[in-house]
Amino acid sequence: MYELAKFGGYFLSPLILALGLWLVALLCLAGGRRRVATWLGSIALIGLWLASTPIVAQALIGGLERPYPALTMEQTPQADAIVVLGGSVAGRHPPQRPYIELNSASTRVWYAAELYRAGKAKWIVVAAGGQPESANEQVESAAIAEMLVVLGVPPQAIRLDAQSRNTRENASNSRQILDELGAHRVLLVTSAQHMPRAMKTFAKVWANSDNLLIPAPTDVEVTDKRFSLLSWIPSPSALIAVTKALKEYAGAAVLGII
Repeated sequence: MYELAKFGGYFLSPLILALGLWLVALLCLAGGRRRVATWLGSIALIGLWLASTPIVAQALIGGLERPYPALTMEQTPQADAIVVLGGSVAGRHPPQRPYIELNSASTRVWYAAELYRAGKAKWIVVAAGGQPESANEQVESAAIAEMLVVLGVPPQAIRLDAQSRNTRENASNSRQILDELGAHRVLLVTSAQHMPRAMKTFAKVWANSDNLLIPAPTDVEVTDKRFSLLSWIPSPSALIAVTKALKEYAGAAVLGII
């Protein structure tokens, strides 16, 4: 099921969809259906152009980030534990990658450490497994734990879920760890645009639990809503952002069905 869902996610990419439509258009053209080919090619071009513009990217990401606005440290309530989700770093993979590498979501790790240092909770549960490409590759949860220690979190305050591969497994595996710790009030740390799907997933998995989940979003991307003519100029970064946002919307929609 995990591999099927991962494979299905590729078809939510506007680029993949556009290429698919262009392929069908070429087949139609070869079959003498010139008008159909023109329509399909035009739809693919317009759709890809729109999906590559900053104005569309900001609208989609803003819609995801709006339900759970970021909190100041003073606004963040006390909890028993912090659960920080993975997808933020790549572990060591010597000799090609001897060091931990950060990506755009690595603020999750910094924020979790900041919450701990502020005394918001006494435990941090790192839910980040994945499937290392080889025996030499460091599992992400171990890499995040290493970073947390550097950022001032004592090792004894960290618990690892090194098995989960997606948000549903994050919720299931972290709940077992939290139960062992006797932690019921939980701060969930993940990127702001991932928070709606994460909250919905955890709510489903924890449906028969008395745990209280408190959103603590970070990695806020939409901070400036001013638009200009440049907002309509396509860019690779906007296309990547739109692709990520569409996957989040699709994941939330699936959760509403199953």
